[in-house]
Amino acid sequence: MTPHYIPIDPARHTRLHERVLLNPVIGHLAGLISILFGAQLIAHGSVSIPQDPNQQLSLITLTTIYIINALFLKKIVRFPGGRSFSYSASITLALIASAMMVILAFRLGYSRSTLFIGFALLLGVQFINFFINRRYRSLKFALLPGVQITNKNGAENIRFRELTTTELSDTRYDALIVDTEIKIEDDWLRYVAHHSASGTTIISSKTLNEAINGKVDLNMLSIHDMDSLQPSAVYVIAKRLIDIAAVALLSPIVLPISLIVATIIRFESKGSVLFIQERVGQKNIPFHMYKFRSMIPEDDDTPRFADMDEHRITRFGSFIRKFRLDELPQFLNVIKGDMSLIGPRPEQAGFVEQFEQEVPFYSYRHIVKPGITGWAQVSQGYAVCTESTREKVEHDFFYIKNLSLWMDILIVLKTIKTVATGFGAR
Repeated sequence: MTPHYIPIDPARHTRLHERVLLNPVIGHLAGLISILFGAQLIAHGSVSIPQDPNQQLSLITLTTIYIINALFLKKIVRFPGGRSFSYSASITLALIASAMMVILAFRLGYSRSTLFIGFALLLGVQFINFFINRRYRSLKFALLPGVQITNKNGAENIRFRELTTTELSDTRYDALIVDTEIKIEDDWLRYVAHHSASGTTIISSKTLNEAINGKVDLNMLSIHDMDSLQPSAVYVIAKRLIDIAAVALLSPIVLPISLIVATIIRFESKGSVLFIQERVGQKNIPFHMYKFRSMIPEDDDTPRFADMDEHRITRFGSFIRKFRLDELPQFLNVIKGDMSLIGPRPEQAGFVEQFEQEVPFYSYRHIVKPGITGWAQVSQGYAVCTESTREKVEHDFFYIKNLSLWMDILIVLKTIKTVATGFGAR
């Protein structure tokens, strides 16, 4: 019997993630109740249902923020790095800011003390929840013989145990990890079947390694896996609408900054303000990508890796590259439809031809629009050789496989952190 007959339930796998990474429903209810009653008690010295409509609206606002916040966190924690408190707090603060904008725009009445005390309690409960999950909640994963986990240290809140005998049939685990690419002995198949029937989640080592490392192993990829890498057609359309709306909303900020950057570049060194280069986009169609020039101009347009041109970077060019300001003109590419805000980084045509020969399935990354930022950029950074490009493609494939609003939100949060600090992957 071959191992691919082992029952692996993706829905049960998802529920398993949610059980360890977030408090269950009872925990959320307890957190919400403590926020609402706490805000009323501290602000007004009472925990009874208020009769004042302003206080009622404030409590409704806190409830709405809490529910939406829980939904967002439930989705992004499934991805590597999604459990950072800074990201969850950023989402909470964004929701608070949005709620206040709506209240002020429509001139709605609200209780200032109830609302702002509630905001503070919301962040406090969120931190306590994060601390408890990180320190006290963990899963027990059992590894069948032959299973290899490439980065156990990167698996937060998971304890691994390598099984050596099937006699531990009464031992309870949250999940059994199996390798679907190798033959499994009949005794171990019966062991897996027994635990599966008892409600234990069965996860393939391939899926777990992808979830831990945030990339798809090209060595394990076959032509039969292409179906799983098909992005959602509905979200692709929604993503385009989000891109246009986001560019429109950010324009009042981006345009003045771009004008300042362009002026400084013009006076710092000779040459064009913009650097225009042909890149390969969606469906392998070439387009011209715009950037602010950060280097001394050179006539040689031979494709080179990023680290080969460091000697040409100007003083101001180093600054705008550090804080990613050189990417701002690519908003024009987004408006034109050549790029998206988030996606695989577009590559030079010369490199594409080379990598298609050296990296399996390389061209498949062109199934989606390239992006200004993306999963590979925030996870790895610049590719400086064929090997690092291969790893970057593995990150790109993970993004395509998991393309969703929630993953895009996580990438945005990671990008904001990089831009704000000037450090991190690119």
